Amino acid sequence: MNTNNDIKHREAGQLNAFLDTLTYWERVEFVTAVIRRFKVKRQTFFNWKCMACRIPAEAKEIIESEAGHTIFVPDEPEMCAAQ
Repeated sequence: MNTNNDIKHREAGQLNAFLDTLTYWERVEFVTAVIRRFKVKRQTFFNWKCMACRIPAEAKEIIESEAGHTIFVPDEPEMCAAQ
C-alpha cells in the first residue's frame, strides 16, 4: 500500500526527472505556463517539486499537457511473493 508520503515522493521524483531534461530558460517558461494555467503561485509549484505536498490530478494533467508527453506513471502494483 502506498502512503501519502510515498506518493508525493514518487510524483516529485518524476517531475524533477522531467525538469532535469530542460534548460534553465525552458524550465522557467515551463513553470510559468503551468502556474498560469492552474492559477497557483510559483511557490506552490516548488512545493510539489520539493515533495512538500502532493500534486493535484488536474495539475498533473496540465503539467503533462505543457510537457507534451506522460510524466506521471503510477507505481507498479505490489506483487505477492507467494511461493
